[in-house]
Amino acid sequence: MFPTTDDQEIGAALEVLQTERKRKEAMKAEENRDEMDNDAGASATDQDEIMNEAGQSQASVDNAAMDNALGILVRNAIDEFGFAPRDVYNGVLHLDQTRKLHDTAVKKLDYSKLKSLVETFSDKCQLDDFSNRVVAVYPTQTSLNHDIWTISSKSNQIGKQVVELIRLEEDKHVRETYGLLHKIPESSSMAGCIFEAIVHRMFSNGWRSADGPIPQPIRMASDDCNPPTFSSTSDTRRLPLASLRINTRTAVRINFAERLSDVTLDSNRYYIPTATNNPLFDSFTIDLSWRTAIISIFQITTSGDHRGSAEGYRVIRKIIRRVRGLLDRKSPNTTVKVVYILVCPEGESKHRWRMPVGWGSQTVNCDHRGDAFCLRVPTSERHEFVGFLAMAFKPLESVKYKVPEES
Repeated sequence: MFPTTDDQEIGAALEVLQTERKRKEAMKAEENRDEMDNDAGASATDQDEIMNEAGQSQASVDNAAMDNALGILVRNAIDEFGFAPRDVYNGVLHLDQTRKLHDTAVKKLDYSKLKSLVETFSDKCQLDDFSNRVVAVYPTQTSLNHDIWTISSKSNQIGKQVVELIRLEEDKHVRETYGLLHKIPESSSMAGCIFEAIVHRMFSNGWRSADGPIPQPIRMASDDCNPPTFSSTSDTRRLPLASLRINTRTAVRINFAERLSDVTLDSNRYYIPTATNNPLFDSFTIDLSWRTAIISIFQITTSGDHRGSAEGYRVIRKIIRRVRGLLDRKSPNTTVKVVYILVCPEGESKHRWRMPVGWGSQTVNCDHRGDAFCLRVPTSERHEFVGFLAMAFKPLESVKYKVPEES
């Protein structure tokens, strides 16, 4: 166990180290379950050896956590506050104070603040103390006379907080914000955050009948490689179970480092990971249909080419185990099936989802593999939130800044 202290700064740093240790413990436990699942014929002695190896690994993890404490704190500071050296330095040595400053700034970011922030940067190429804790700007193209600058969320964690704030905004405020943003020249990686917020809201609030037919996932083609790459096609085969629907779902935040006690067989739930940077997907749902439990894995993107990390497979297998445990008590003859759904803007020509290495591994008892589908979100003006959707598909901001002669 790590020591405790009354010093808030040291206490915050120790909390980061403890959280990382717990994350690695949970990861190792899942790896051990995968090994035992895929070695169904293992003897009791074999399994005891596996557990002993797990104990040795735990000691190694504890030692590594202490030996690499500075590295862990640096990675945490980057994830929370971005890459600016000043923020990384303060995020390591003054973590509690730095968090308070950034949290205060993000909590002020309502729709009007966002409009003002973007408008000021677009007109004057300026950022105030507030926006310095929320967004980052960087040049994407340069020439002798002009730089083209892009504005984006400052870090993964701040980006997720922005997603949640936008998801909870009233529709009229979203439309008002678009009234400004659609006039600004396009170019910003912040578009992905906004699109993610809109899709989360769409899945949790339900599809309005006035918005027209509910869009359905269309099957993507596989290149049959290992790992596969799925590509959008003109295939008309649809997913039998509707992913979008008129009824609302309750948004539930899930921490995969803990037990999945909040995951149930209730089809009226929409699960969003608490991790600031999930390696493979952004959300998932569970639906029961004809003795089949369908786990829908959603990746929300505006990019035409999406990749991911194999760590996501481990998380999906953990979800499968949870669902099977619930089914054993309620409906033991039900099959568990995984499907992958790439949620993207309507109108884009092609999308590809390149699965990471490990697609065919650890699949004997908890098979994370499945078919992939593409769900294209309409952008027609008949939809109530079309303005913000259109803004999400187009980058938020780009400006030209003349380089001073003396530079």
